Amino acid sequence: MTTLDLDDLRRIIQRSTDAFRLETLPQYLVPQEETDFAAWRRGDRVRAHPDRDAWLGEMRDVISAGRRFWRVRILDYPLVEYSEFELFGYQDTAAVGQEVFVANRAWNTDLADLHEDFWLYDSATAVSMVYDDEGHFLYPELRENVRPYLEIRDRAVRHAVTLTDYLRKYEPDLIADPV
Repeated sequence: MTTLDLDDLRRIIQRSTDAFRLETLPQYLVPQEETDFAAWRRGDRVRAHPDRDAWLGEMRDVISAGRRFWRVRILDYPLVEYSEFELFGYQDTAAVGQEVFVANRAWNTDLADLHEDFWLYDSATAVSMVYDDEGHFLYPELRENVRPYLEIRDRAVRHAVTLTDYLRKYEPDLIADPV
């Protein structure tokens, strides 16, 4: 494995046409979400819009240009507050074309050992995202062998449902009002 800096990661992202993300942690404490998460904790359910949110606007543009962004979020119950915040926010990324799938780890024993977060780019490059125990991002690591990550991705996708179906069936209180 090779530790990457963020510029290395940006170069990988920029040349990819298919980006898959697996998320397995209960929370992600990253600086770019601090303000929005604090608002969520106060009860403010603010929707992001691609014309006001740079990341969302960029995602909309690259997806419109033919790139695929998709993810599986594996959840543990009871949900922590951050997971609720994330499910609410995913509705904004889904609105610009990201494919979001959700699985409850308790649904299937095949999900029990999935605890490593990673990105797969073009099914050819695997980048493990390393976090501390609280969910603070530390660094990305390039993985030499992509095969296990392809297998994990396929296993997670097999046991997940679309965000829309998940929210309707399991978390209807988190369904956002239309923008």
